[in-house]
Amino acid sequence: MIARRIIYISILFLMTVAVSGQEDIKREVKLYNPFKPTLAKENKINFFPDLNDTSLVAPLFQYDITPRSFMPEYKIRTIRAARLEPDPLPMLYKSYLNVGFGNYFTPLGELSIASGRSRDKVIGFYLKHQSSFGSIKLDNDQEVFAGYMDNIMRMNGTKLFRRSALSGNLDFEHLRRYAYGYDPDRYPATYTEMDKDSLKIDYFNPGANINFYSTRLDSNHLDFDFTLLYDLLYQNADYYRHSGGAEFKGGYNLDIFYANALVGYRYYYYSPLIDDRMRHVISFDPSVNKSTSLWAFKVGFKLVTDTRNIFDDPNPPEYKTSLYFYPDVRFRFSIIPSFMSFFVSLDGDYENNDAAGIIKSNPYVITHDSIKGVIPSADLYLLNPTDNRLRVAGGLLGSVSEETTYRLIASYTLFEDMLFFQNDAYVSRGFLPVYDNGELLTLHGEIKGRINEKIGYSATVNYYKYEIETLEHPWNMPSWDGKMTFNYNLKDKIIANADIYGVSLRYGGNGTAIPSVSDVNELPVHFNLNLGLEYRYTKVLSFWTRLNNIGYNRYYELNFYPSQRFLFMAGFSYSL
Repeated sequence: MIARRIIYISILFLMTVAVSGQEDIKREVKLYNPFKPTLAKENKINFFPDLNDTSLVAPLFQYDITPRSFMPEYKIRTIRAARLEPDPLPMLYKSYLNVGFGNYFTPLGELSIASGRSRDKVIGFYLKHQSSFGSIKLDNDQEVFAGYMDNIMRMNGTKLFRRSALSGNLDFEHLRRYAYGYDPDRYPATYTEMDKDSLKIDYFNPGANINFYSTRLDSNHLDFDFTLLYDLLYQNADYYRHSGGAEFKGGYNLDIFYANALVGYRYYYYSPLIDDRMRHVISFDPSVNKSTSLWAFKVGFKLVTDTRNIFDDPNPPEYKTSLYFYPDVRFRFSIIPSFMSFFVSLDGDYENNDAAGIIKSNPYVITHDSIKGVIPSADLYLLNPTDNRLRVAGGLLGSVSEETTYRLIASYTLFEDMLFFQNDAYVSRGFLPVYDNGELLTLHGEIKGRINEKIGYSATVNYYKYEIETLEHPWNMPSWDGKMTFNYNLKDKIIANADIYGVSLRYGGNGTAIPSVSDVNELPVHFNLNLGLEYRYTKVLSFWTRLNNIGYNRYYELNFYPSQRFLFMAGFSYSL
């Protein structure tokens, strides 16, 4: 624009000079405003080409279809079997050591050693010792030594074959007790001044067995289990007994039902001071059974023969064979599958009352010598068997949820020669075996479950109703008992448990077997609390403590035998 203005001004100036050159005319031009040339209309010229094509192209396709068979080419590829990897196994520790100590000068030690994981063999060893050297006070405030000792040793081994296994066990148990209990109202306080070694009672019980059994899981093949066994109960050179025998269990699926049978034989050989004749017990128990998810039944019988000397004072011993026969019928069906089932049974039972089992509940079947002190009794080895002639039972069992199960059972039993123990009036520290016939009603309730993932519980209660013919009371037997247990587990780091145990009023008799009338002593109702706590410091080291026998009164295991009271123990366990 500036260049245009300069050109216009120059042209105007030249025209003025040209005119003035022809005519001598002087004019004066005055410009009052600057010159501003304007354009009435301006259009921008588009200098870029237009890319839109105005020509149209119509597509044209030509194709032909010729039908013919088509064979696709394919190749067969083998599918590889899926490889299943097992879950990783937890760490297996081959040994375990547990050591503790408590009041009443009570040491505890446990050692367990086992072989590692193997496909064809297992070997293990277990050793335990627990003893006490404490004293307690009787009802007359006299202090007596009430120690004990338990020693247990077990060795076992198993060899696995393709369809069977062979296992063997060696056991040894040693029980030591002291006959500290006596009637404080009948004997003076000086009666407690006897040397504790003269009150000592020792039981040695070694044993062994060999077991050959089938490991097949298929019921269409013969399932068998054959066992040879032996054990010895020894007190001294005059009082002991040998026992051995064999047992065979077999079962086979006959399509319609499953048949099985048990055949057993046991012999008992006594020291000459106890009995001069051997005892032979033969048992035969065949049955057939069938089960489905909704019902199950079993039909069979039990047959037992017992050949032994029968002692019936004042008559001489009579060596004869007794025959026992019991039905064995059971039926179960589901009322609500997986939640409630009902069962009923009709059977009987032969209880051998062997001395090796009796000493666990009453080790004080003894006599007394004024010079030697406490000595063994032949009565312990010659106990009569109990004949539970007929037993009818029924009940409900099932689950409330996945975590809670329950059992409710009622049974009624007719028995002969039920075994009880009463204090011997002539041997104040010992017990006499006494027998009676009668009836027993038993009610049993049990529940087990979990409150949450940390807390679990279980509870059991029993009610007993005896109807006996001769004895005044079922000596030392409760009319009810119960136990409740709580367990707490915090991520396997802190583990705690609590047991609450209760037992009813019981009666103890202090007299002789003939006559049966005795002085009656009441053993009071007792509730007992046990607490335990374990802290696992590492996976191999843990510390624990136990508080036992927390009660408001004294607990009597047997008449005139109060137990030790509050017991505190602490220790540690270590895995190797």
